[in-house]
Amino acid sequence: MHEFDPMVVAWCLACVQVLGLASAWLARITSRSDRHTSCQVLFVRCLALVGMVTMVAISLGAGAFLISGTTLSIMVLTTTWDFGGAKHMAAS
Repeated sequence: MHEFDPMVVAWCLACVQVLGLASAWLARITSRSDRHTSCQVLFVRCLALVGMVTMVAISLGAGAFLISGTTLSIMVLTTTWDFGGAKHMAAS
């Protein structure tokens, strides 16, 4: 079995997490622009990437999967939670 440098693995995990969270943020802030579709595509691809990284991190053991699982949850919440729901309901 191949040995991986723990620092390289940690940096790769960190980069994937940041990319995933950034894509969720972009998908959220572009909801009413013409770039929304491309940001959604980016988000779905990053969601799949973070999911695959989570599965790989599970095999690494030592709780390495916890941050990836948390990132998945935050990504989904960021894109689906209606932050202005109460304001929209009151305005109707």
